[in-house]
Amino acid sequence: MSDRPPLYKELLVGLLVGGLFGPLVGWFVGTFATFFALTAMDTNNVRGMRGSAFIGGLIGIPVGFVIGSIVSPVLRLISTQLFTILKNPALAAICGALLGWICSYLTVGLWYATLGSVVYVVIVSMMVGAAVGAVVVMAKPKWL
Repeated sequence: MSDRPPLYKELLVGLLVGGLFGPLVGWFVGTFATFFALTAMDTNNVRGMRGSAFIGGLIGIPVGFVIGSIVSPVLRLISTQLFTILKNPALAAICGALLGWICSYLTVGLWYATLGSVVYVVIVSMMVGAAVGAVVVMAKPKWL
């Protein structure tokens, strides 16, 4: 009898972490990424900073959900089935940030993006990928 949990439990742990932790990180990082995006756009008719941060945080929730739901199961399955060296949270965070950057590259390539939206999506995707990647390798299948 193997002491490793079944594959479906590993997948469910990845979806649980990505679906719950991704929007939370996306909301938090989205509020601050908005400031960088507004600075990159450099327009004179920018709305108030508080309102922009609030809207950026709200946009970060679905972005965090999507990125977290993509990165987390993939990284969980890779770390448990293929490369056990990814059990280190720092290495998993780096891999998660890389996967988040790839997702943001694919997302930005689908529409005519401005510089502000590129900065926003890249920052939120990489930070969500890094945070979710670090947490998902530490998660226990006993949580289900």
